[in-house]
Amino acid sequence: MGRCRIHSSSGSCAWHSSIRPRAEDVMVTGKPPCTPLFDEEPPPREAYILDHGLRFNPEIWQRRLPDGIDLPARFGALPRLDRWPRITRGDLLRDGAAADTGSAAVDVLIGAYAWGHGLPARRGPARLRQVFDRNVSRVEQHLGETLHLVRTRGSLAAYEGLNHGGGQRLKGLGASFFTKLLYFFGWDSVVGGHRPLIMDQYVVIGLNASRNTEWKPLGPWTTDQYCEYLSWAKEKARGWGAGTETDVVERAVWEYGNCLANTRRDAS
Repeated sequence: MGRCRIHSSSGSCAWHSSIRPRAEDVMVTGKPPCTPLFDEEPPPREAYILDHGLRFNPEIWQRRLPDGIDLPARFGALPRLDRWPRITRGDLLRDGAAADTGSAAVDVLIGAYAWGHGLPARRGPARLRQVFDRNVSRVEQHLGETLHLVRTRGSLAAYEGLNHGGGQRLKGLGASFFTKLLYFFGWDSVVGGHRPLIMDQYVVIGLNASRNTEWKPLGPWTTDQYCEYLSWAKEKARGWGAGTETDVVERAVWEYGNCLANTRRDAS
């Protein structure tokens, strides 16, 4: 297995790899196998990443927000597909880059939850409400501090701050969603050697299959593991095609992991 060294002075990390990729396990489900990663040309980022959007029902989200907290005003200007507004990664990357206060960071939090759940929202609004209820008066402060951390000390410091035991930790806000925030806050303004990326169970399933690791799909994941992931994505982006960004790798790994999870579920 490879290992990741974190440089305390810069917050960057270097990936030292001894990993050999393994062949995908063949499962008999009657469906075509999942396409191996990086076998095809990288997709264009404009369509694959910036226009990666989901529709959502704003009324459901507003009903579950605490008194005094409203949906972001810009939700009213989002384009509609059928009857529902559609929010994209590009929208949230722009919002995250423009955020400069804790209040603006809360708007990005709400947008990230709406984008992450889409339609139907299922338990998403209730989970977001728990973040507010379990961290009374701390959400805005801690997210404002996270904005500062990712832009002054880098992705790893901000990850450590929001992770278990960190100074910006928010109860109920797991890595699958707080890494969305790091990505939106820091993609265009992070310091250090690595831009932040989203990390969730399907990303980890895809990573495990590609790297012969056995990370827990539901976490928790350490700062060192996040560092390894960012370094691996950077390495793969360089080799996949000229100008490929690491968030293109991230979404491809997510799709691969999601396909593997569904295949295994069908086979069980």
